[in-house]
Amino acid sequence: MTELLHMKNNYEKRFEAKIIEVLENGVVLDRSAFYPLKGGVQNDIGMLVINGKKFIVTKVSETNGKVIHTLDKMDGIKEGMETHGEIDWNRRYKLMRLHTASHLLEAMMHKKTNCLIGSGKVSIDGSYMGFTIEEMNRPLIEQAVSDANKLIEQGAEVIITFVEREKALLDSNMIKLASKLPPLVKKLRVVEI
Repeated sequence: MTELLHMKNNYEKRFEAKIIEVLENGVVLDRSAFYPLKGGVQNDIGMLVINGKKFIVTKVSETNGKVIHTLDKMDGIKEGMETHGEIDWNRRYKLMRLHTASHLLEAMMHKKTNCLIGSGKVSIDGSYMGFTIEEMNRPLIEQAVSDANKLIEQGAEVIITFVEREKALLDSNMIKLASKLPPLVKKLRVVEI
């Protein structure tokens, strides 16, 4: 299982780790600051430096608690080697801002209509959100966007906490999210704005 450093500190740009598994075109590390592709949010990219050689991280995915870092080459990589990782900070920061804004917009829409997110994607190339509303109501959506933008302009504080899965399932405001998470997720990272 990979320790997910980004869960505790989104601003961590560099980290040290150990390679715990070598795959055909990537590695699994004991700890990583790379955000894997999940929940409709695009993954981080960056680099790993192993024995003084630079390897480009082209994709990051998560399977059964393992974070797989797909690399541009696999020359001489072995289990047990130490590595220095560095994420592409400009990309990460843009994705973080888009991801937070999408949750803020979802909260505004939920407050106004009790709708849920039916689909969504947060990526560098473009993002979208699909809400479970019965019919398109442009003025309502524009008002939700305006309300979200006002909070952003005011510099609303972002507070991160962690909640045990069982406790989250009892909270009607979180049940829509918690019930969709895989059973492996025992603790939820809650972002409050």
